[in-house]
Amino acid sequence: MWKVSIIRERCTDCGECLDACPGEVYELRAGRIEVAHPDECHGCHTCEAVCPQEACSIEEE
Repeated sequence: MWKVSIIRERCTDCGECLDACPGEVYELRAGRIEVAHPDECHGCHTCEAVCPQEACSIEEE
């Protein structure tokens, strides 16, 4: 199981994580990227790798 979070202070809502995530964990809601489906996280860390602001965080629970 993985804990998925967005560091809001860093996130610019660019959508890179949304586009790259194979598990469709993220959604755009009211102009903001949100963790919508954390149970779908594969733990691949792709979102962390593509985020230019280093705002995605994936930790093993």
